[in-house]
Amino acid sequence: MGRRKCILCGVSSEKTAATFHRFPSDKKKQEEWCTILNIDINDLPLHAFICTNHFHKSDLIEGKRTQLKHSAVPSVEPLRQTDDSSDEENEINLAQEIALSHFK
Repeated sequence: MGRRKCILCGVSSEKTAATFHRFPSDKKKQEEWCTILNIDINDLPLHAFICTNHFHKSDLIEGKRTQLKHSAVPSVEPLRQTDDSSDEENEINLAQEIALSHFK
C-alpha cells in the first residue's frame, strides 16, 4: 500500500497509526460528505482519503481492517488526537486557530 494523506488535516500514513478511508462511491453519499466538509465535489481528488481521526469511534467497525459503517459521516475537525501530536502541540494549534478565527 502506498503512502496516504488525509485531505482534511494532512496527516500521512507514514506518521500515524490512523487508518484512511476513501470517499464513498455512491454519488448521493459523496455529495453529503462534500457538503458537510465544505468541499466542491468537482474539486475532489480522484484518490481522496480521510483519516479515522475525523470519525466518531461509533462510526468504525474494528477488525482485521478498520472499516466505516455505512452511516458514517466525517467531521472537518479531528474528533480524536492524531498519534503524532502531543497535548501541548494540540493546545498551541487550538490557541492559534482561535486567535486567527476573526480573520476568516
